[in-house]
This record gives sequence, C-alpha cells and structure tokens, in this order.
Amino acid sequence: MNLEFTYIFYYIGVFILTLLLSRFLFSRYIAFAKRFNLVKAQSVRASHKGQVYTGGGVVYAAVIMVAALVLNDLDFTYFSNISPVIATSILVSVLGFYDDFTDISAFQKYIILTFLILMLLYSNSNVPIIHNLNGFLGVYSIGFIPGLIFTSFVYLSIMNAINLTDGIDGYLAIFSIYFFISFLRIHDINTSYTLASVSVILIAICIIFIRYNFSKGKKLFVGDAGSLFIGFWMATFLVTHISWTTTSNIVQVFSIKPENMPVIAISMISVPVMDTLRVMFVRIMRKTSPLSADNNHLHHLLLNNGFSHLRTSLTLTFINGAICIGIFLIEPNFNSFELTSIYILINIFWLIFFEYFNRRAKN
Repeated sequence: MNLEFTYIFYYIGVFILTLLLSRFLFSRYIAFAKRFNLVKAQSVRASHKGQVYTGGGVVYAAVIMVAALVLNDLDFTYFSNISPVIATSILVSVLGFYDDFTDISAFQKYIILTFLILMLLYSNSNVPIIHNLNGFLGVYSIGFIPGLIFTSFVYLSIMNAINLTDGIDGYLAIFSIYFFISFLRIHDINTSYTLASVSVILIAICIIFIRYNFSKGKKLFVGDAGSLFIGFWMATFLVTHISWTTTSNIVQVFSIKPENMPVIAISMISVPVMDTLRVMFVRIMRKTSPLSADNNHLHHLLLNNGFSHLRTSLTLTFINGAICIGIFLIEPNFNSFELTSIYILINIFWLIFFEYFNRRAKN
C-alpha cells in the first residue's frame, strides 16, 4: 500500500478515536462541573446569558496526555521526544484552570507562564529557539540569549492573543480548527508525523467542544485552561515553522523565500494579533492597563452590529484565512521588507473596516 495512504488511514483512525475519547471526557467534565458548581462568573462584558460552565480546557490536556501514551510506540511517531512540550502544555492548562476560579492578576499569571516557557526552551534541545531569521528585515543570526528572550516573547504574545478569542461561542474552536488543519498539512509535508498527530487530535477535540460550546442546557467554555493551552500549541507550531525554515520540505515544495517565513507565520493568526494590538492601543489611550479586560474586541464589535456568535466566529476566521492565503500567494514576488509592508497595509485596511462597524454600532 502507498505510504501516503497509510498515513491517511492513520490520521483517520486517530481522529475517530479522539472524537470518542473527547466526547466521553467532556460529558464527564460537565457532570463534574455541575457537582462542584464550576460556573463562569457573569459580568457586564459577558456576551452570553444563563449558566455557563467553564474550565473545560483541562479535557484538552487530558486527551493529549492519553494520546501521547498510546501513540508513542508507533514506528513513525516520537511523542517521547516532545514529552517536555506536552508536560509544559499540561502545566499551562492547570495554571489556566486555577485562574478560571481564583482571583489571580494578569501580571502574576504571565510571570508564571514566562518561567514555564523559559525552563522549557532552556532545558530541552528538541524545542527550537529562534536564533536565525534568515534575512527577515535584514536580520540573520541572533545569539542564544537574545533568541531565548525573543522566542519567549513570541510564545507569550501568541498565547495572550489566542486567550482573547475565548469570549464568544465557537470563535476559539472554529479558529483552532482552521489553524490546526493548516498545520496538519504543513507537518505532513515536512514528515513531522508526531506534530501532525497533535494537529489531528486538537482538531477532533475542538469539533466535540463546539457541540458543548453552543449547547443551551450544557453550555461549556474552555476558559483559560483551554485558551492558554491552545495558544501554547499554536506558538509551538509557529516557532517550529520559523526555526526549521532552512530544512523544511514546505519551503522547497512551494519555493518560499526563507526571509518571508516569519510574515507567513504571523499571517496565520492575523486577526487575533490585530485584535490584541488594537485593544491594547485603545486601553493605553484611555490611560488604563493594556492587560485590563473590556468589551472592545473585534468579536464584540460584530456582535453589537447584529452578528450572531456563529456568524461572528466564521467571519473572523474567514478574514484570517483570506489574509494568510493572500500573503502566501503573493510572497514569491516580494522580499521581506516589501511583504511586511503589504501585510501591515492589509491589517490597517481591516482595522479601518472594523472601525466603520464600531461607529455604525454606536450610532
């Protein structure tokens, strides 16, 4: 049998088994949340009504842990090589779960996250540190310590951006499905079958979670336990994508210029990053903390303009996908300076577009 078909059947098998395991664990978690009243606190910023359970992100961590134990013995997957990454992602989820039900400041939370990420990057050779940008904006090799600091900053920035998507029904899960389907293809081309397996697992969990996220009687949010966990894996994939540029099969297959890889990577999460920068700028202009919470996110603007939760989630994910595909298609024609400038202009266009929606909602 063709080896490619063998992997397809493998992915399908992992996908189906993860669906079954996720469905069982989510139903058990709902029962657990009911028993211990693990309810999401209501606030003026809330875009949902009624009783909502939260903290469901620990199910993601549990499924990843089980999958790593079961799939580690296969000939083409090496989960033991990324066991420090898996362990760190579980610790991140536990921290998020604690934050979901305890009053912990954003500063304290990100200090702990910084410590976890620095320890992971410093102590494990299998986790790439960005130490070469391959000519992006004229930058090539950077030292170990600057690379360590920069990579940690990338992790925290991505995790924070993804954490802000868990404000409405469906957005985090739908966006995650788009992202991990993209990286399933990337990892498969790069023959990184362990990371491809993680992609399949996370896609399946998100599909099951959508059912509970939109449920009326058993509505569930993943909370910080899930959004930080997912953000951590997205950051890991993007850092790996940038770090392995010179040895990546995808660069050869699609004739990607190595200097343009960081732009392509950031375009895969354009909307969450754009939303984060936008709300932080607004908060600073209002002389409030850039880490404070509010209802000024892009998904709030669309909801205020009459969009449903599902339509808002699909719209923002579609915009993100369109930006990413557009950057990918025009990339061969530009260097990193030009491509970065175009990418910034595209984001400015969408910011103006959303500002129009904001003004219309206020009127």
